Amino acid sequence: MLRWETYKTTASPFLEESTVDFELSPQQREVYARAGELSRVFATRAARHDREASLPTDNLNDMRAAGFLKLTISTDLGGYGSGARGTDPLLYLLALEQIARGCVSTAQCLHIHSHGAHYVDQVGTPAQRKEMLGRVVEEGVLINATGSEPGRTSRGLYKLLTTAERVDGGYRMNGVKNYATLADAVAYHLIYGARTDMDMPAGHLGVAVPDGTPGLRIVPGSWNPMGMRGAVSPTLELINCFVPDKYVLGTPGLYPRDRWQAKYHLGFAAQYLGGTQGIIDTLQDYLPRRGTTNDSFTQLRMGEIVVGTESVRWLIYRAAWLWTRGDEQRAELAAMLAKHRAIDNAVICMDKAAQIAGSSAFLGDSPLSRLFRDLRVHTLHENVDRTAATLGQYSLGEAFDTTARL
Repeated sequence: MLRWETYKTTASPFLEESTVDFELSPQQREVYARAGELSRVFATRAARHDREASLPTDNLNDMRAAGFLKLTISTDLGGYGSGARGTDPLLYLLALEQIARGCVSTAQCLHIHSHGAHYVDQVGTPAQRKEMLGRVVEEGVLINATGSEPGRTSRGLYKLLTTAERVDGGYRMNGVKNYATLADAVAYHLIYGARTDMDMPAGHLGVAVPDGTPGLRIVPGSWNPMGMRGAVSPTLELINCFVPDKYVLGTPGLYPRDRWQAKYHLGFAAQYLGGTQGIIDTLQDYLPRRGTTNDSFTQLRMGEIVVGTESVRWLIYRAAWLWTRGDEQRAELAAMLAKHRAIDNAVICMDKAAQIAGSSAFLGDSPLSRLFRDLRVHTLHENVDRTAATLGQYSLGEAFDTTARL
């Protein structure tokens, strides 16, 4: 837990004397443009993956060809060096934002892989980085990360029921994980459990489980949600699953101690921004055909949606810039603020968009219907009230936790 005294020399953790340069670099512009091109293609496939609740492997292949699976891997291994602790934290967020405009489910798949790869990049041993990330760069394999478990919301972020029992040469793991995005397609599953010989969170342990490891089972038919259907995230079972020491990531307690959960706030925010921009794109195509662009209330609601969405965009971009300033706690607070605003704006945008689009825009598997379902389900992934309460704790001088999200 952190305290306000850490920041009391400044009026706000979001103020900075240095000037923010909002001009995108050539590489950022290139990634933004390429991701936008792919997003328009992904939008044409989204309805099928939504109907089938099928993993968008065609989109993953396109992102692999574009080099996007390497975004959060350091340049020394052939990656782009993005991610919260990378040299360019904004780069992968630009890709997530753009891809979510066409398919939020595909953006979530990239988000999960990017964060798994970034974690290995930052905490892995040289041998782990060479093996796992080398395969991402050279072969285009995927990595995911799963901490979620049934009932975890009521227990707390780090009160895991999945156990890691120390045995000769490694750990024997048992438990159930849910929301394991990409589980059917990855080469490595990053899984978090609790050491049986230590209290939590000190005993929180992260491991990489190669796909096909005995004792790891993907539960068939365990993914059938209302929205985000293409971000296939089945349930995993670990039954006496042996993980050798070579695949243990960092020391026990590293993940909560270094506040890794707070490193992912902006990845969610970028997706919410992109999905909201996708609604704007759809309205700009649909409303002229509906013949209501000259209606004053339509113009008012559209303007409100645009104002809210642009405010989110620059909060995210600025929070990403703060990660380059060397003060992670300040960057974490700014990321929480941006994420909260992104969630709030997405919900408001959906309400205002529905008012001006009308019911006929939501028939069948229409783009608006899918975007609304995806965004509403996806924004529930993060607890907007918990986020606001954390920012309130900071503002009132109370202890706060930037990893709080349940």
